[in-house]
Amino acid sequence: MSKTKQILELCSPTLKAKKEHLKGLTQTCNYCSGNGWFWGRDEETFEGIKVPCPMCGGSGRMYPEITIEWKPSKE
Repeated sequence: MSKTKQILELCSPTLKAKKEHLKGLTQTCNYCSGNGWFWGRDEETFEGIKVPCPMCGGSGRMYPEITIEWKPSKE
């Protein structure tokens, strides 16, 4: 099975900005395998219920948010 990978290339800023905020591409949630839920059980009726994935919140998809803070080198 093929996988898509994203590569982040860092270059020092040309402006006075010391922070950058990047948002990556949306990906399938690996925790729930893209289902968005797991089977659970209702405590009162003991029937099977769908419980939303705690990682993706039930969407089955996630995206990375990356914050980069640039600091002067002390070397």
